[in-house]
Amino acid sequence: MGHRLFVPEISAGQQHTLDAERSHYLTRVLRLKTGDTVTCFDGSGSEYEATVSGSAGKAAALTFGELISHHGPPLPLHLALGWLKGQAMDTVTQKATELGITDLWPITAARSNVRINASRTTGRVAHWQKIAIHASEQSNRAFVPTVHEPTDLSSYLAATASLPKFILQPGSSPLNPALPRQALALLVGPEGGWTEDELRHARAAGAVAWGLGDWILRAETAPLAALAGIRQLWGWR
Repeated sequence: MGHRLFVPEISAGQQHTLDAERSHYLTRVLRLKTGDTVTCFDGSGSEYEATVSGSAGKAAALTFGELISHHGPPLPLHLALGWLKGQAMDTVTQKATELGITDLWPITAARSNVRINASRTTGRVAHWQKIAIHASEQSNRAFVPTVHEPTDLSSYLAATASLPKFILQPGSSPLNPALPRQALALLVGPEGGWTEDELRHARAAGAVAWGLGDWILRAETAPLAALAGIRQLWGWR
């Protein structure tokens, strides 16, 4: 598989100068030079072949060729995740993107082991969005998941009322092997788990409890195990 690069708002025949960060990635990380080709995708399903038309350090340029493929939108697969501390949130963002989520919702759960700093929240969301972009480039995805602003569980449930939901809870029945391929939200708690009040809210909103057997997985492992199970049941489509 060749190199892939996310570039929003692509048009055939257009020339585009990358910003300093993306230029560095193209020329220093991918080591591409003038005349080399790279597959570019716009994050909404369209992919183009592009030619490097200039590679002067901080101002690399691309010229886009014709559209080479277009993918229809994926089924919504949300991960609503109790906000995790430090590197764990970065890891889940990267790996959940590779496993096909379309939306990531950081949830400010009652037992989240994170100090919420409103002045830094926007920066954290932008950081996670960049991780999702890089993971999409590397995993051959044509779509980039949306990382939403952190919200509490009740607000998330209200905002996605029509979406079928499963909440991960130790001791519950394992994933249903007959799970149909459908729009879906997976709700996973923080390190300390969901409170009884949060579980009541989720059940009242129609969420069904699932478990992952007798083992207790870390908060950053459980969502990835569940997503891999869902994708396996769906034949990795």
